Amino acid sequence: MDHKNDRRFAQTLARGIQVLKAFRPNDGPLGNLELSERTGIPKSTISRLTFTLSALGYLEHLNTFEKYRLGPAAISLGSIANATIPFMENATEIMQSLATDVKALVGLTMRDADRMLITHCWRPFNAPSIWLNVGFRLPLFTTSSGLTFLSSLPEGSDKTLMESYKGKSDFDEVAVSKAVIEGRNNLMTKGFNAASGNWNPTINAVAVPFRSPSFTEPLVFFCGAPSDMISQEQLDKELGPKLAEHVRKLDIV
Repeated sequence: MDHKNDRRFAQTLARGIQVLKAFRPNDGPLGNLELSERTGIPKSTISRLTFTLSALGYLEHLNTFEKYRLGPAAISLGSIANATIPFMENATEIMQSLATDVKALVGLTMRDADRMLITHCWRPFNAPSIWLNVGFRLPLFTTSSGLTFLSSLPEGSDKTLMESYKGKSDFDEVAVSKAVIEGRNNLMTKGFNAASGNWNPTINAVAVPFRSPSFTEPLVFFCGAPSDMISQEQLDKELGPKLAEHVRKLDIV
């Protein structure tokens, strides 16, 4: 949703937050030029923003390299946000047991504009590292997490959200609308939604929505693995039903 024409919208604050969101989980320090390229904000403006964010502790300035990384204030803010999720203690035990059982990555996502932000991950014990980490942003319109989010919205809310992304080069309204209808049917009949290589041909995943009174929008749990480890049949017969079962446990506790 575009708020830029709203008089209450603070453009400078929005740009500062945009700089913070430019950092990715596997990044090293970033310079002003890299931040400008990622955000589309002019380098002269980026310089003022990074100076201010560093002064406030949200960025740390590495003088030797003339680059920046997230600072203690940003890290603290993330920790505080995580601590306010009321069901997380129970979810950690439940989802870790699932990850260990099915030997696949389990994660929790929430919508961040046109992406699904991974806020928590649970990995199988004694297994090699799996491709996604906390802080990674999944596409909203082509992944099991994103399409499950859209499919779990009240009728009409999904269309309102999609309307705001019309005209973007990576948004196919016809394909997304069809996937949302199919997703609603999957959630009603199976309790989960599957995506076999829709976003990345090497990844298969299932997703289940979860509603918490602490959040205005549904959250989405996903479970997935590389396609050479998990087949479409395993998604439908094992991972999907087990993920739905484990999410239901959160409703009980």
